[in-house]
Amino acid sequence: MLKFELLANVGDTIKAYDFKGMQDHYIQGKIIDKGDIKHPTYGSVMYRGYSILITEDSGSTSGGRVGDIGYVPFETDFMEYDERVTLV
Repeated sequence: MLKFELLANVGDTIKAYDFKGMQDHYIQGKIIDKGDIKHPTYGSVMYRGYSILITEDSGSTSGGRVGDIGYVPFETDFMEYDERVTLV
């Protein structure tokens, strides 16, 4: 089981932080799918995680991702910490 795999389900809203200790860099949105995240061209599985419809975007893109589909890994090899993904 991966760290955040059981945190939320399709239809729930999550917030995922970009960097530890930087509360102003995140994406938030409604989960539209969960499971394998596939490469858009080749279809191979890159990792497992949440697919979300981004409703809030804070940080360096200044809201530029709102309306896009975002991908939030269930677990990362680096930069992993307990508050990286939260249920809203």
